[in-house]
Amino acid sequence: MTEQIGQSANPIEIRSSQGDSLIINPLGGKVKLELGNVLILTSVVRGDGKTGETHPCTPIFGPDKKNLYGLIQHGKTRTEQLEVKKDSENGAIVTHNITDSPDRYPSGVRVEQQLSIKDGRFDFKMTHTNGGTIPAPVNSGEHLYFAAPQGYKGVSLNGKDITALIEADTAIPLEAATIIEIPGLPKLRLNQKGFNYVMLWVGKNAEGVRDGNYVCIEPVEGNPSDSYFGSLESIIKPGNSRTATFTISVEKAAV
Repeated sequence: MTEQIGQSANPIEIRSSQGDSLIINPLGGKVKLELGNVLILTSVVRGDGKTGETHPCTPIFGPDKKNLYGLIQHGKTRTEQLEVKKDSENGAIVTHNITDSPDRYPSGVRVEQQLSIKDGRFDFKMTHTNGGTIPAPVNSGEHLYFAAPQGYKGVSLNGKDITALIEADTAIPLEAATIIEIPGLPKLRLNQKGFNYVMLWVGKNAEGVRDGNYVCIEPVEGNPSDSYFGSLESIIKPGNSRTATFTISVEKAAV
């Protein structure tokens, strides 16, 4: 039996006996995460004064650069009330009908996120279904705000220092398996299928000073820096679905 969280509900928390915690806010599907009592995905007040917290980006990641559909940056889902159902002891399902730019973007697209925690691991699955009659482009992602207790400098992916890439707001291909090392956190493993790129980013204040207590490592289906959105590859045909997944886990030390 599922427990439905109403439109005006407060955030819900799922905990495991291993010290894992997943908090989901129905407003925008925003997420906080602890694994083994260590804060992994955080909430911060950025240098620009905005609150930063992990959230979905759909039906577009980044801006609608060519103004194909009149979509806002990252889509409206992250600002709307979503339907949350706690479907098991360890997880929840978050669903939403995408209503962005109704006069231009195809109607009938629905997004479902399945989130769960267990044994030091966070599982995330995002499925888009086109229940309408018109092909719809989607380039979805999850804007992950990783805690960075010692700052973003020195962060590495698979042993490569990505400090300069973070400062340049860069999108790069994302391997199927990636070791993430953030100073002050345990070593993490991110496995993905369908999230083929990752956006690297950190905000800054009005004086241009970059924030120092988080880093954004954001899995996304297609490269947001090129023409993926609107391409044939991005299209979901009527009656079809597309799914992308990732997991974040604490990498166990070799014995």
